[in-house]
Amino acid sequence: MKQNEYITAFKNKYGFLKHSNETLFNNWAKNNTFSLKELFPTIQKNEIFPLDVSINSTWIGGEEEFNNLLFFEKKLKKLQAENPTKIIAGGYLEKRALYTSEMYVRKINDTFDRRNTHLGVDFWLPKNTPIYAMFDGEVIFSANDNEHKGYGGLIILKHEVENFHFFTLYGHLSKKSVSEKISGDFIKKGSQIAVLGDASENGDWVPHLHFQIMLSLLDYQNDFPGVAFENELEVWKNICPNPNLLFKLTNL
Repeated sequence: MKQNEYITAFKNKYGFLKHSNETLFNNWAKNNTFSLKELFPTIQKNEIFPLDVSINSTWIGGEEEFNNLLFFEKKLKKLQAENPTKIIAGGYLEKRALYTSEMYVRKINDTFDRRNTHLGVDFWLPKNTPIYAMFDGEVIFSANDNEHKGYGGLIILKHEVENFHFFTLYGHLSKKSVSEKISGDFIKKGSQIAVLGDASENGDWVPHLHFQIMLSLLDYQNDFPGVAFENELEVWKNICPNPNLLFKLTNL
């Protein structure tokens, strides 16, 4: 099933704008706050420096500069050195021009449509940075996405909370750490999920964690979109709420 077919199925099942768990999740998130130190306990930072890599970014330039990994990583290291007490992060609902793989393009009536709106938060951290569980979860699947500009190592967890459930996605992980988890594994709060991979195994990106929340997996079996088509955004942003609802940071 193609991405637009999942959207049609979602509309038919839940209506255009609202998922049945949206209010439950929002109320739960309002009453619970989590620290970045829980997600990255070896980093011991709970503030972020917001990074803009949107189509209007003046920090990185255009698509060519972003996809020059040595150039981009050098700029990130300089930015991190200037902000040593903060994690460089951002990107929820950010419109980006950097998705160059064919998986981000579709053709409708002889017109090319590009997926360009980011559905998670990116935390730009070094390779091998450990990622830990902020709440109990079951591994729904773990996989290695070998597509250029894909996820690389990917894990999705399911969380049962009060009277509903939701999912979290962790992308751009190392192959080894992903291979150590299988569907059905239970990961307790405070346990390590995986570690970040480098460009050779994370989909050809500068090391970072793509962190995303989903209220439904729709009918996806071993993947889930991290980027949306603009004309479907009203649906996707209700399936994938802002991860900062958990952290409540003023500049994320």
